[in-house]
Amino acid sequence: MTTRAALPLLIALLAGLGGALAQQQNALPAPPAPALPVAMTFTLITGTADACGPGCSSWIVAEGVVLPGTVVAFDAFARQLGGARPPLVIHSQGGIVDVTLALGRIVRRAGLDTIVARTDRSGEMPALTMDGDCHAACFYLLAAGVNRSAAPGATISIAPVDFKHQAGGELPDALRARLIGAALERVRAYLTEMGLDPTLSVYLDGDRYEPFYPTRGLMETYGLVTKDPDF
Repeated sequence: MTTRAALPLLIALLAGLGGALAQQQNALPAPPAPALPVAMTFTLITGTADACGPGCSSWIVAEGVVLPGTVVAFDAFARQLGGARPPLVIHSQGGIVDVTLALGRIVRRAGLDTIVARTDRSGEMPALTMDGDCHAACFYLLAAGVNRSAAPGATISIAPVDFKHQAGGELPDALRARLIGAALERVRAYLTEMGLDPTLSVYLDGDRYEPFYPTRGLMETYGLVTKDPDF
């Protein structure tokens, strides 16, 4: 076959190859959608004697993000405790502020202590670890405990109240200031109700502060933690 005769065949082969490659590219799977936050769950578990403190072997594992359905879920869970008061052991990335305030009030009515720690289920018996997370709105849930503590290696952060436009970008300054002010009033009332120093709310003004990691001294000063962990 001459070069001139082979040329149309080569072009046809390349065209076919290009079509196959295009089909291959079109067949590539779409990138995965962003993971949705995992709603907080509540599980009553039992470890060894004194696993969660002197005389304490059972605790409530609270893991996940506080979402709209969390309050109803915990209210139903708390009704099944039959008057028992195991500590609420929290490991959470936060959630919706107003929902967390409502959840915290139910926790306080139930008379529960709160602990920031992670639950390790890898051994024969569940055990509390010396670390754990409590970020953003989670600290309102920590504040709900009758007694409040955190594992020595726990990481706690506080995110000031702020508001952004739903579609992204900034709200008008006057509207943003009104929304922050109204939210801070609700937060101050909640902190007072929980027995914390309400002046802690000064750090929650999104117009003045950025998210931060409070020192243990600051948490003790404002009453966010009231005791050392004893597990």
